[in-house]
Amino acid sequence: MKMHKKIRTLRKEKKWSQAELAEKLKIHTTHVSRLESGSGKYMPSVELLRKMADVFEVSSDYLLKDEIEDYEVKVENKSLAEKVRLIDSLNQEDQRALLRMIDCMLTKSKMLELLTQDQKVLSK
Repeated sequence: MKMHKKIRTLRKEKKWSQAELAEKLKIHTTHVSRLESGSGKYMPSVELLRKMADVFEVSSDYLLKDEIEDYEVKVENKSLAEKVRLIDSLNQEDQRALLRMIDCMLTKSKMLELLTQDQKVLSK
């Protein structure tokens, strides 16, 4: 699912209007409309992407990657799976802080990947 569809779907799941989402993100309603339009012209900045991930309570990776369709995750690494289970036992404030850190790392990784792809295209 493309990012614009995910934004629209997540907004509707929360039962928010575009104006309500715009207020939560501190952007203009027309910007939300453009992000949901699917034209591909309007992509969120890294800062806005982080805000959307926080507001929707999803990872920025979920918003960025087209192939991520749902929230179910299968973890092969047993140690990692146990840590994820333990994170669920933390209070909400600590969970949010930890998830923000993870989102920042994932966003950085994705941005570096995109920049590397752009450099390869430009060098051809």
